[in-house]
Amino acid sequence: MEVSEQFYSASLTELKQGFVYDEATESYYCLICGEQVEEGVVYPVEKRFLEAHKYVKHHISSAHGSMLDYLLQLDKKATGLTDLQKQLIEAFASGKSDADTVKLTGAGSASTIRNHRFALKEKAKQAKLFLAILELMDTGLPAGAKFVPINRNAPQVDERYALTHDEYNALLLKYLPQGLSGPLTGLPRKEKRKAALLRHIATSFRKGRKYKEAEVDDILKRFMDEEYVTLRRYLIDYGFLSRESDGSIYWLTV
Repeated sequence: MEVSEQFYSASLTELKQGFVYDEATESYYCLICGEQVEEGVVYPVEKRFLEAHKYVKHHISSAHGSMLDYLLQLDKKATGLTDLQKQLIEAFASGKSDADTVKLTGAGSASTIRNHRFALKEKAKQAKLFLAILELMDTGLPAGAKFVPINRNAPQVDERYALTHDEYNALLLKYLPQGLSGPLTGLPRKEKRKAALLRHIATSFRKGRKYKEAEVDDILKRFMDEEYVTLRRYLIDYGFLSRESDGSIYWLTV
């Protein structure tokens, strides 16, 4: 299931509500599909008109259901939850009795269900402490030694994305000597360097905007005038851009 980089950088509160607010664009963005809702615009819904903050909530519930349902659809790699644990959480959230939960999941007895509930609570405590430990670890690191956030839409997240801010900035200086707007001196063969440069190029696109192919090409020509088609393909392959099946419309996915 495709999720945006913004999804993983959202706070706990934002994940629970399903949207973030971007002050630069004065817009709310759905964390699931990236739908943009502009502040100051009134949106018609059936026989009502909703302000942006209420409309983005309506969008999430009508288009995606509850955030809990969506989060439970993510795979084990993302949540760390087994299929049984997901079933149990759904049952607990809906207020089912222990007896009904046993029937639904086939998880032994009412006593077993209570043990599972206790184990989930313990997992939550551990997760909270783990987050606190990581945040304290990060505060002790120099800014340049911290890792650049990973593009979660990448087809395969591996050591290619283990890149500190210092390494990232050094690569930009090396391959963009005339400035961050381009041109590139070339596209490196090493995957780690290539992924870093593609990440930078992706910042030339605005979140929430739809681009025609010609507009995408115009932006990419600033970086590589003769190989812009190759850049476009790499941006899609590495999960930075998505497009309609006919290639008519492109948009930023990170």
